Amino acid sequence: MSLGSRIHGFYQRKAASLLFRRQFAIRPQQPLISFTFDDFPRSALFAGGSILHRRGLSGTYYAALGLTGKEAPSGQIFYEDDLATLFGQGHELGCHTFSHYDSWETETDRFENSIIENSAALNRLCPGAEFKSFSYPISLPRPLTKAKVAEYFLSCRAGGQTLNVGTADLNQLSAFFLEQSRNNIQAVKDLISRNRQSGGWLIFATHDISDNPTPFGCTPEFFEQVVAYAVNSGARIVPVVRALEELDAPGCRRAAKAPVNINIQPISIQTEAISSAPRPSAKPLVSILIPAYNAQEWIAETLRSALAQTWEPKEIIVVDDGSTDQTLAVARQFESESLRVVSQKNHGAASARNTALAHSKGDYIQWLDADDLLAPDKVLRQIEAVDPSRRKRTLLSGPFGQFMYRWYQARFVPSELWNDLSPTDWLLKKMGQNLFMQTATWLVSRELAEAAGPWDTRLRGNDDDGEYFCRVLLASDGVQFVPEARVYYRVFGLDSLSYIGASDVKREALWLSMQMHIGYMKSLEDSPRSRAACVDYLQRNLFYFYPNRPDITAEAQQLARDLGGELGRPHLSWEYACIKSVIGWKRTKQLAMDLRTLRKSANKLVDKTLFSFDNRIHAVRPAVSKERVRLSQSLASSQTV
Repeated sequence: MSLGSRIHGFYQRKAASLLFRRQFAIRPQQPLISFTFDDFPRSALFAGGSILHRRGLSGTYYAALGLTGKEAPSGQIFYEDDLATLFGQGHELGCHTFSHYDSWETETDRFENSIIENSAALNRLCPGAEFKSFSYPISLPRPLTKAKVAEYFLSCRAGGQTLNVGTADLNQLSAFFLEQSRNNIQAVKDLISRNRQSGGWLIFATHDISDNPTPFGCTPEFFEQVVAYAVNSGARIVPVVRALEELDAPGCRRAAKAPVNINIQPISIQTEAISSAPRPSAKPLVSILIPAYNAQEWIAETLRSALAQTWEPKEIIVVDDGSTDQTLAVARQFESESLRVVSQKNHGAASARNTALAHSKGDYIQWLDADDLLAPDKVLRQIEAVDPSRRKRTLLSGPFGQFMYRWYQARFVPSELWNDLSPTDWLLKKMGQNLFMQTATWLVSRELAEAAGPWDTRLRGNDDDGEYFCRVLLASDGVQFVPEARVYYRVFGLDSLSYIGASDVKREALWLSMQMHIGYMKSLEDSPRSRAACVDYLQRNLFYFYPNRPDITAEAQQLARDLGGELGRPHLSWEYACIKSVIGWKRTKQLAMDLRTLRKSANKLVDKTLFSFDNRIHAVRPAVSKERVRLSQSLASSQTV
């Protein structure tokens, strides 16, 4: 580096640090640590954010919205749809100018205009949202730029490779960039220890989090080590604005702990402004949330059953997950003051559910798949049954009946989960006896939904609902079963999300979900009976992996041994025993799956034919229940929509 460059750098640092200061005493009740990500690369959310979220933590992402969807030196920048995941996981969004302008090289007026442009872009995406903190892009700021930026934000963050202790400058908070020590974890640990000893506020910064990071990022393994050490240090780990609130910084209200009212709204969709925070009401608002993908044949019936709910007040939110058929067009025919339709690119059911939740404002959440039906009084029965004194932490369930086309022939088959149960007993029965509850049976308070966190988008192939409701269960004080709150579950099995078949993506998603299930079970109870239930759970599901995935099979066998058990070969029914000795296990398994598919296809054709026949002769059965009459009337009301 030349002498001139060194002089310029010295001036830049001194001018930025000494001028236009907004001094503030850092006196937290316990040490603070914040994790921040500049530029908001996608990997920072889906790798780094996931690491934080698994521990119940959240971070701050500094976005230049002019880079949305683009490739940058720090990697692929976030897409608009990713904002739903960001806010769903409880992260904060900060400003990084619109065009990612260099803080020193850019004229102050131009720099300020880029801040204004970024705020306007955010308001278009998320009406009512605002940036509250700022990160200087690329360089330390010019003195006049620093003064101007301070007018817009509670705090502005730079670098400096140190922590904030004693008296700090809110116009230029210090941060430690992890990529500069990504080969020296001890340096990071030493700084965390120093933060603990001095009672300061340590702000970590980086960009991408990936197995092959850019020069501006680090690996997930390194980042996880940093997070783990930070947690073990005893510091409170909170996003930047939350830390400012804890410090009672100027402009912050210390009591403002409620979730930020963020409204994820694609630019192409024109809807009213919405809020994710529930509004106080004498009667709780229920949000019925419906993810939809290529459901043109069923979506109208599902929406009618939602609209027919006798509970008021309610709102219905449909998220079309990039359907390639007419699902979106059909759903939009139902749009009204109480039913909103949002579209997004195809990211899977979990992503669509997160988007729907981000748009909702209800006190209760009713999940409903786009091909299932609710009895008209389903929600009413559950809300009326719950004890008001324990309402917010009680997880409500109800019975479900399976059908294909003829919903009035749905088979309601009770299981041991159809009872009031503690979280431990419920999960023991689910895993030990291979039981499940259908997604729509649950009614979840917003408090429980927020405690559980977002749906896991890694489980795009399979069992995202099973894993999600385990987390809801763990956050609850138990399950209350309401026998009158009925759900009609459409099952074809061949093209549904839960059907695994020969899909490696779904096998891997199922295996990930299974490992998390076992972790959840052990967190509730680590005993001989819970370990036995986990081994039974592994044995029953081994069929999906053996012999096609020897890697997962070996991992499952090792996990069973760690639990004190042993896995045998998966069981095939007696009619395949002789065939197996002739053509082998793998081909026999494929034959069994093919015959199962054939049987389901035949059953589907027969049921569809009988349903069409029933409709033609207007005979829905001469002696149907009152509930069926009401549901039939709601499904027949298409001409009034």
